[in-house]
Amino acid sequence: MQQITLNINPSIYEHIMFFLKNLPKNLVDIQEQPKTPSQAKTSTSAFGILKGKIKDPVEWQREIREESDRDIYKDFQK
Repeated sequence: MQQITLNINPSIYEHIMFFLKNLPKNLVDIQEQPKTPSQAKTSTSAFGILKGKIKDPVEWQREIREESDRDIYKDFQK
């Protein structure tokens, strides 16, 4: 048998599991490893740190690009 490991978005998890569980049992051995509480906490805490920091994502991206352009082309402006 071959072995694969999948990191699946929760929105499609049920669909993937439904498909896998409907394959013949003699061809597939499913071994689920649920997310540990520390893994779940890490992803939500990272989101919490960034939440609310960027009020307008489009404007933020524009500013980042302008800064980058200034840095890249500053030598050509002399």
